[in-house]
Amino acid sequence: MSSPLDELTKILVVEQLPAMPQSALSALQLDNDVTKVNINDIVRPIEADPGLAAQVLKFLNSSYFGFQSTISNIKQGVALIGIRVVKNFILWKAVFNLIPKVRSGNFDVAQLWQDSLRRAMFSRFLLVELKKGNPEIAFAAALLQDIAIPVLLKLKGESYIQVLQELGTSPDDTRLTDLERKHFGWDHAQAAGILGKNWKLPSQLTDLITQHNLGEETGSEFVYNPERAVVALSAFMPMASRVKWAERDRFKQFFDSIVPNGDNLLQNLFDKIDRAFDEYADIIQIAKPGKSIVDFLNE
Repeated sequence: MSSPLDELTKILVVEQLPAMPQSALSALQLDNDVTKVNINDIVRPIEADPGLAAQVLKFLNSSYFGFQSTISNIKQGVALIGIRVVKNFILWKAVFNLIPKVRSGNFDVAQLWQDSLRRAMFSRFLLVELKKGNPEIAFAAALLQDIAIPVLLKLKGESYIQVLQELGTSPDDTRLTDLERKHFGWDHAQAAGILGKNWKLPSQLTDLITQHNLGEETGSEFVYNPERAVVALSAFMPMASRVKWAERDRFKQFFDSIVPNGDNLLQNLFDKIDRAFDEYADIIQIAKPGKSIVDFLNE
């Protein structure tokens, strides 16, 4: 007899969701260390896809990096900012195009992307500030942690809509993962892991996405697995679809276990996210949230 997770795997595989574009796969499979790979190996698949090349150049010339002169070609940009950053952008654009553009009831995929970008920026900025781990892999994992939700909404239809509706009428601290496990025996983090494997995403990235809902269980692991801890922490951040920050206390307790007496740092991080969001969101075509993340923090 097959398990609920086996049934989920069957649904996601049999549905034959679109494959990751070859140009993206070619770039993502390269080593992140520019000293270990020929830079032309990442430039070539980007330049072979005119649409992708134009988007990457727009990204490179954004104020997010603040270069004084214009980046005129992909090779120059990769040399300046590194392979990992460019790979993350390619990954985001590829996955963004693969995910169904669905909207149902109280769920809006646009707000999901807003939450995801905030979480990604938080994860990256925190690791950069603490000089720990790999900020770019944490950025990518936090950005993609909820990629399965619109896919499940499309594939599971009414049964998944009911779970989202139940979430909307449940106490503010109710977690989607708890309702998914109750109704289906699996959660969207496990589904995202299956998608990551199907799309041949890097194994470390897939593992971080799959484990993002483990919450405080990962706090003690920060010393030797900082990426896993900050991605899990980011899952407790405010949601654009809600008026109040439901998991504020859980977030703060988790954050304090990583950064004792870090109130000023947290304020600065959230302010930095708000300031950086507009620029990055314009590049990857995400609308600005109605409420700033600093407002959530200071309520």
